[in-house]
Amino acid sequence: MLEKERWIRLQQVTPATALGIAGLLWGIAGLLWGLGLSGRDADGPLPREDPVVADDDGSFGARRIADSRQVVAEWREKADANRWSLRETVIALGPQRGHVGTPESLADKFAHFVRHSAVDGFDVTPQLIPDGLDDIVDLLVPALQERGVYRTEYTGTTLSEHVGLREPLTHSTATDRLQAG
Repeated sequence: MLEKERWIRLQQVTPATALGIAGLLWGIAGLLWGLGLSGRDADGPLPREDPVVADDDGSFGARRIADSRQVVAEWREKADANRWSLRETVIALGPQRGHVGTPESLADKFAHFVRHSAVDGFDVTPQLIPDGLDDIVDLLVPALQERGVYRTEYTGTTLSEHVGLREPLTHSTATDRLQAG
């Protein structure tokens, strides 16, 4: 699973994406004073220049990250220790989305959320289409069903019935209600 996640992240975090995400750390103020990252090699090392942090009230988005210098220092330390490029650093330490694991480990995690009332449903989107959807339908859903946190049959024939909504108003029922009220 971790190899698949790494492959997916390499496809998602293109060199341009890596530079864009890293550019948020080095700050919009850096663009104003000539430290844009667009000309950098995303597969090379992290910039050695410190982030340019504007000394203002945050206008123009200059204060997007509370302490970009500290975050950059942490990124550099980990990148140097692991010999990561800028792009690999963004993949490892940048914004993370979603959940990664085996169908069983994800089902355990999601079941925990359900049992502790942390969720009332799932909005699951595959990382890859179409085969990522197959993994969800063929592997994750049955694992959730085994844990009793995903239905195995439906109570009605429409979405409204499944989620407990009232019957939709038709023109005649709306007119009847207006005349009665």
